[in-house]
Amino acid sequence: MASSETLPQNLTDLRFAEQLTLWGIRYWADSFKQDHRFFNVLHDAYRLAKCSESLLSLDSFMTMLISGNCRPVDIRCLCCSGISVDEWRILQSIAVIQAGQKEEVARFISHFMEPSATRHALPILRDWAQGLENNNHTLPIRPVARSRAARYFPTDVEQTSIEDFISLDLQPRH
Repeated sequence: MASSETLPQNLTDLRFAEQLTLWGIRYWADSFKQDHRFFNVLHDAYRLAKCSESLLSLDSFMTMLISGNCRPVDIRCLCCSGISVDEWRILQSIAVIQAGQKEEVARFISHFMEPSATRHALPILRDWAQGLENNNHTLPIRPVARSRAARYFPTDVEQTSIEDFISLDLQPRH
C-alpha cells in the first residue's frame, strides 16, 4: 500500500474510497440528527459502489459511536468542505486495517470512544475495511493525517461550540 504525502482538505479532493466512506459517515450522522430514513440512500450508494455488504458495518460503527462516545465527535455535515481530525481518525483506522496494521486502530478511535466501545468497535471496523477492500475500495494511508490522528490536540474541537459536533448536533461548518 502506497502512502500519500499530501493531506486533502476537501471531500472532493479525496480518492473515491475515502469519498464514499466519509460521505457515508456524514450522510448517516446528518440523517440520524434530522431523524430521516437514510438506509435506502446509503444502500443505493454502496450497491452502486459494489460494496453493499459494508453498509451494515458502517451502520453498526456509527451506532456504536453514538452510544459509546466519551466526548463530542466532530463529524461535519454534508455541505462542509473541511475534514475534521475525528473524521481523519476514522478514515485512517480503515486504511491501517486494510494495510494490515490492525494494532494501531484502537489508538485512533479511543480519542472519542469509551474503552469498552473501542473494544466492540474494532471488529466492526475490521469488517467495514475488509468489505471495502474486497471490492477494490482501498483507503490510502496518509502519514500527515495518521500522525495527527494519533495525537490528542486540545484544539481538535477547534474553536467552535458544542452544537457543531455529533453528540449528535450537526450544524453546517464552512
